[in-house]
Amino acid sequence: MQTGQNNKTNNNNKKEGVGRIRMTVIFFLILLFGVLCLGQICYLSFFEGAISIGKSAKCVDTTEPNWEAKDFPDCKCYIKENTVTSERGEILDDHGRLLVGNYTVFEVAFDGKKFANEYDNKRYSAAEVESLLKNLAKSFYSQFKDRYNKTERDYYNIFKKSYKQKRYVCIFPVKRWEEKSWITSRDTAYIRNLDFLNRKVMDKETETYKNKRYFGFLNCVPTSVRVNPYGDMARRILGMNADGHSYGMEYAMDSVLAGVRGSRKYLELNKASVPLKNQVDPIDGQNIHTTINLDIQNTVHNELHRKLVELGAQWGCVVVMETKTGEIKAISNLTRNSKEGDAYSETMEYAMSANVEPGSTFKLASLLAFFEKGMTDTAQIYPIFNHTFDYPLKNGGSRLYAKSDSKVHGEALARPNEIFQRSSNIGISSMIFKAYGKRGFASYRQQLEKFGFFDTIQTQLGPLMPANIRNDGRFDNYYAVCFGAGFTIPVLRTLMYYNAIANNGKMMKPIFIKYISNSFDTIKKFEPEVVMDSIVSAHTLEKAHAYLDSVVWGKYGTGRRYKDSICPFAGKTGTRDIWDQTIGAYNYDRNAVSFCGYFPKDNPKYTAIVYIYDILPHSEVAVDLFGKIARGIMNSHDYGATHSITEFPKVPLVQTRPVNKRYFNSLLSKIGYDTLAYDSSADYLLQSKDRKTKEVQGKSWSL
Repeated sequence: MQTGQNNKTNNNNKKEGVGRIRMTVIFFLILLFGVLCLGQICYLSFFEGAISIGKSAKCVDTTEPNWEAKDFPDCKCYIKENTVTSERGEILDDHGRLLVGNYTVFEVAFDGKKFANEYDNKRYSAAEVESLLKNLAKSFYSQFKDRYNKTERDYYNIFKKSYKQKRYVCIFPVKRWEEKSWITSRDTAYIRNLDFLNRKVMDKETETYKNKRYFGFLNCVPTSVRVNPYGDMARRILGMNADGHSYGMEYAMDSVLAGVRGSRKYLELNKASVPLKNQVDPIDGQNIHTTINLDIQNTVHNELHRKLVELGAQWGCVVVMETKTGEIKAISNLTRNSKEGDAYSETMEYAMSANVEPGSTFKLASLLAFFEKGMTDTAQIYPIFNHTFDYPLKNGGSRLYAKSDSKVHGEALARPNEIFQRSSNIGISSMIFKAYGKRGFASYRQQLEKFGFFDTIQTQLGPLMPANIRNDGRFDNYYAVCFGAGFTIPVLRTLMYYNAIANNGKMMKPIFIKYISNSFDTIKKFEPEVVMDSIVSAHTLEKAHAYLDSVVWGKYGTGRRYKDSICPFAGKTGTRDIWDQTIGAYNYDRNAVSFCGYFPKDNPKYTAIVYIYDILPHSEVAVDLFGKIARGIMNSHDYGATHSITEFPKVPLVQTRPVNKRYFNSLLSKIGYDTLAYDSSADYLLQSKDRKTKEVQGKSWSL
């Protein structure tokens, strides 16, 4: 009995000894593993730590310039960089309303490889795959047929080819300049909710069926584009700077709008990506606050479009400038999209860059040159309608040039004011010949130079080129320049010197941008810039105002048909035959017409120019458009502050009941009438025709 107990004790002792040995071995193994891990950590920290932060000599920095992969064939550690784009700044009008902003659109692609993996590996039948592709093609055609010229069969072929070749195919790329083709979030929602891309799956927790989507092979990649919320309105001047299209504010102010891109570097080690700490956050672009007024721009755009459709013109432009500051309040450039049709859009920038002859609007420059030479408009009369000029030659002889600018037969004479009203080419040329001599073109051109016609004006959107008037010594050239023919000048240059006349002789540089801001504050302001304090003398300025006024309000004025007492304006008409490059001569059946002026004529607030190209009628239609635009601006809320109450015509006072004299003066002054002094002791005043009363604006009040 005792022996059995001893054996049992010995066995237990053996088992405990084996257990201790095992635990000891496990302990030392764990300890060894810990030491090895600690050693590896120390090794990585002290010897390979540079790799983890991308500073090891074993790592190749692909962000450095001039690196070549062929120079590091065995390298497995690369530093790479993802560029983080900044948010582009917005373009706003003079009241802070959005003109150009950012908008998210999508690139839609079909991943044929993922589609094959998703359906072939799950052993879908060929019939099921075929049915899905056909349904997908049918749905795409139904949703996008108004934007893309693809048939249902085209979509099917794209999907089928991508699936067979296991290729990634972009179906709808983002074309930044084709707004009508953009794929929006509404389109992507349509794609996500297609019935055949959703399956009912039982949710075990809720024991209900839920939709499980199967559209991983359709990639909708978001990207930011620029959007004009008002469509084509002012699009050309607002501009674009993407995909090879560079013009307008977007291009000229790109450094301000673009901001600064950020970067995120990462380490690619054995095909694993490890983010690095040296991340640079992007800086968003700044906002541009333009001088454009949305209400005025809307009036200009709509009225110009109506007139171009009515006339069937090739193109037209209108610019409105604030007289005192030179701020451009509206600028519209519309081009007919095809030879026939009423569709016009902003595809060209005519106001600053069109090479066109100014026509008779340039007669104002000749008129200014005439008076600046010291000539009077009462001492002599000049030929109009028809005249034969005797032009002296250098050899002492002379040559006759017969000119006619009217269907009226015979020669007539008129004073300068009538010549200007009738817009006589012969008359204005005769005035210049009298002032500067028949061979005095060089002297005449020097006077035009004093008006700034040959200076290049640097604007916020680029240079505004000078007039290309050349002195070639020919009579026809001298004669034609006097009335705006035979040379070209930007439309905006004509507006500049008309605005100088409206602004009492002070010529202002065109301003398109008022200030730049970020999310917190104004960064930079642009003040009005004076080009010349006075382009003409006070006497010439006074004459110019009277002559421009007579074009609309005078007996013979070419714009008299459209004079408007509610919105009085002054200016000058212009009509030019179009030069046809194909025949190398003027096409006398087609015209370019214009009108440049200011309103209200007695206290100008705005100066504007209308230019319409390739039409049958003459300049009256430009006056009509100018008047409608002026009235439209006058009716806008922006114009309310430009009139004082005394500017509106007074009407006779109506019959009233007796009025307390105590409030009478206050009442009259508030409605714009002069107050009266009374020597009567009466407390009340009554309208009367009695002889003992005093008149107040055509009515009598008893004292």
